[in-house]
Amino acid sequence: MDKEKFQVQVMDYLSGLLDENEQMEFEDFLEDYPEQKGQFQEIQAAWNRLDKLTIPEPSMKMDARFYEMLHSKIGPKEGKSGTFENQVRAFLRKLWRPQLAYGMLLLCIGLGIGYFLNSGNTSDLIKTSVVSNTETEEIREKLVLTLLEQPSANKRLQGVSEANKIKRAEEKVIKALLQTLNNDPNVNVRLAAIESLTNYVGEPLVRQGLVQSIVQQRSPIVQVTLANLMVALQEKESVESFKKLMQVKEMDSSVKKKLEHTIQQII
Repeated sequence: MDKEKFQVQVMDYLSGLLDENEQMEFEDFLEDYPEQKGQFQEIQAAWNRLDKLTIPEPSMKMDARFYEMLHSKIGPKEGKSGTFENQVRAFLRKLWRPQLAYGMLLLCIGLGIGYFLNSGNTSDLIKTSVVSNTETEEIREKLVLTLLEQPSANKRLQGVSEANKIKRAEEKVIKALLQTLNNDPNVNVRLAAIESLTNYVGEPLVRQGLVQSIVQQRSPIVQVTLANLMVALQEKESVESFKKLMQVKEMDSSVKKKLEHTIQQII
């Protein structure tokens, strides 16, 4: 088994995507290569511990800080998206940033997979695995798609994080991020998806997907995030989507006023 195939099968095995015969073949491979089996066990342990980590839902205090940041940083005439994107990204990172232990677990996973890919000099292993120089875009995309399908919000969040490391995401990755934005039950994961998609706002597929996503959102903080992104982009096609969203009866009154102001800023 070559290096890339091993890495793909590690993720597929942990995700339960292999059929019974493929599982047996992979397990036989590990039995024949004790060194790789040890590394796999470390990755598996870190993978399982991700489920035990808690991602806090945005609180009312976070909402207040979010609105304060938006009103103070985004002016009605600000048309450039670069500054806005940086500000929102910084806020989102504070909002759902996992604890240090989470990062250490992910580093453990990276080092574990990198060990097989760089089975040689230890110092070279550390240098290359940390910066992920040996991972191909294809493998990373496979990792992203696999993680975004996991039942664990922590793993889906890591999937979005991995998507940010892709130099140029393929259409299948962008569609997966848009699907996450539309359907993920966790607000933090949806916010992370927005952040990731801002890397590709120049793509028609992304702009169209963001506009279409507006009417599907019921979280105030996600609604306002999309509203301010549309203002920054001056995306006129979003106006109709906001009007439809405002027809939702249970919408918060302050959010509704914000959307009315958003429409005025765009038109």
